Amino acid sequence: MTDRLQRKTSALRRSLAGLIVTSGIVLSGAASAYTYTNPTFGTSATFPAQAFPRIEPATPEGQVWRSDAGAELVVYAIEDPEWSTPRELVRWRKSLDEVTYQRTGSNWAVVSGFLRDGRIFYERYIFRGRLAHSVSVRYPEALRDPYDGLLKSITESLRGPSR
Repeated sequence: MTDRLQRKTSALRRSLAGLIVTSGIVLSGAASAYTYTNPTFGTSATFPAQAFPRIEPATPEGQVWRSDAGAELVVYAIEDPEWSTPRELVRWRKSLDEVTYQRTGSNWAVVSGFLRDGRIFYERYIFRGRLAHSVSVRYPEALRDPYDGLLKSITESLRGPSR
């Protein structure tokens, strides 16, 4: 086996192993739900900690968690965003990425589709006074099955006060 082929085979094995491990962890993730609350804006969401085990440094706006297989969870708020209504938010998201699903209400929006890097994204926003609270789940298409099953519980757990 050539050195190049060996490296590719090794990388593929690591990816598949990560996918298998991640899938098992995600499916059993409900047992150890973690609720994050942002200290600056009060934005909160609950998610299975095993699905996003790597925590990134916090910012005043929110927090990011990642999985080794490439999934990402972002919980944050924006004060006085450039888009002040759910419909304006959807227009803004469409200018950034390929939106394949959208729903809006008087004070909320759900947007989903594909990021420019090819990953799937699913985001929920709630508008409270001058704040827009959000939870965003992003993952490679290869992780669609395990992570699609988490979207409803994670995004419906989003809460945030008015300011």
